[in-house]
Amino acid sequence: MSNDELFIDVVVDKKPYIKNFSNDPVINLTGESGSGKSFYAQQYLNDSNYIVLDTDDVFSRFENATGISREYGEHIRKKFDVLPNFIEEFDMYYQDMIDYFSGCGKTLVIDSAQFRNMKDVSKLKGKLIVMRTSINTCYERCLERYKNNNQDCSEEDFIKYSERKKSMYKWYLGLNDFLKRVDEVEK
Repeated sequence: MSNDELFIDVVVDKKPYIKNFSNDPVINLTGESGSGKSFYAQQYLNDSNYIVLDTDDVFSRFENATGISREYGEHIRKKFDVLPNFIEEFDMYYQDMIDYFSGCGKTLVIDSAQFRNMKDVSKLKGKLIVMRTSINTCYERCLERYKNNNQDCSEEDFIKYSERKKSMYKWYLGLNDFLKRVDEVEK
């Protein structure tokens, strides 16, 4: 596949990239903020055959986490006195998630934007789904979500948020690098 066909684009929305790595009961779901990965993961939330783990709930929103994300967050916090950096140590965390939920008899759905930080993509298990929503669409969705979730925010707060989210126009390049590395792995 050419890079133009493979890569996430700034203006063009593309269908998700899907690659099977193994028959393990794992769905790895990634994409930029606002790409639709959490919306996609919702289809599995009420299905007793699946466990949906949102790494934002495990790490950055742990104080509000519930259910399986809370359970796993507590597990990982008991395992380490000081949590290793999630971005720098993504491979280790990924393997820990796989190990923790293996044998549960359910398919594990990992919803995480941080797959881009995986150093050894050959360690991926199950199926990978990369949401390839355009960066412009992702940015607009993030702003809309922020407005909906923070209806009382000041104009100044909204501007700060929107300026910070513009970083995705750089971040997506790391996701494209991940896509390239994944696409090169033989099945």
